[in-house]
Amino acid sequence: MRRAERASAGRRARERLRIAALLVGLVSTAVGCGGCSPTYVLRAAYEESRILWSREPIDELLGQANPAELSERERKQLELVQAARKFAEDELGLSVGGAYGSLADVPPGALLWVVSAAERLHLRPYSWWFPIVGSVTYKGFFDSAEAEAEADSLEEKGYDTFVRRSAAFSTLGWFDDPVLSPWLESTPVGLVQLVLHELLHRTTYLPGKTDFNESFASFVGNEGAVAFFAVHDGPEAETTLEARKSVAEELDLSRRWGSAVDRLRALYRDGSREKRPEAEILDDRGEIFAELGPADRINNAVVLARYAYMAHLDRFGCALEEAGGDLRAAIARVRLDSEKVSGDDDPFDVLPVCAAPPVAPAAIS
Repeated sequence: MRRAERASAGRRARERLRIAALLVGLVSTAVGCGGCSPTYVLRAAYEESRILWSREPIDELLGQANPAELSERERKQLELVQAARKFAEDELGLSVGGAYGSLADVPPGALLWVVSAAERLHLRPYSWWFPIVGSVTYKGFFDSAEAEAEADSLEEKGYDTFVRRSAAFSTLGWFDDPVLSPWLESTPVGLVQLVLHELLHRTTYLPGKTDFNESFASFVGNEGAVAFFAVHDGPEAETTLEARKSVAEELDLSRRWGSAVDRLRALYRDGSREKRPEAEILDDRGEIFAELGPADRINNAVVLARYAYMAHLDRFGCALEEAGGDLRAAIARVRLDSEKVSGDDDPFDVLPVCAAPPVAPAAIS
């Protein structure tokens, strides 16, 4: 066996031991997992270890003797992932390690079904507690029926609920997460945004601060894609322009949904203080929901879950502006300041406020 093959075999053997440890570790935490049954933990451990076990190194896939085993699109997408990983580490200062250096083949469609819930008369999320990550405002399932059953149970208790599909997950650096095969169906811009988003989670994660974690990752994914394609394809390339357009669209959505969130909070606060009938409050919130989409498909859980990924994006934009357009410096500063936050303090408070609303920049250095 050649030296490279022996080294690869050794890495895989070590990974198998770590995956076995994952199974044992997750099962052992079942008692301390708020809202988690041993069956749930066992299923999660099995599914996640199955994905990790199936990983194939991207370098080996691209260098295999029979290139026909990969379509031309798949090959280009995997090469793009490699370039994005290098850019993330070298230019953005993200913690990459072996993450997304491998591919796991999973069935098309959703990998996870994610359940969120919120009180009906307060914009207050229901939360679950998990070891390591702390309190989070969503719970993932590898089976749609189990997700729907969880949502039905919460609906019976009077909560608004939201069940959505997801094709991504992160072990927050505990393992070298793979690219999942459905990701390769994304556009090049979407793929780079996703990889950078997930790498930000690997780099920094505040337990119990879901909104901040997700919005920070969205900011890095969006702005990082602009910076990447400006270097990779050129400042005026179609991909760069598409990435810039995405930044502008997400910023607009953030402002519109943020305004709705503020108005809903005021509605619930004033309604409670004035002891208004519940039916009146629900009618009034329906008018706000209708501004965001079909009112019958939006509730408090939907608002909170979607807004979590774009909360205060303008404030992150202000941090980039303060850093003179240097995205690496902005990420480092936000990370340093936010990781000092403790307890119930709001990490969004560490973000600056611009004198004027930020706009999508023509170029990111």
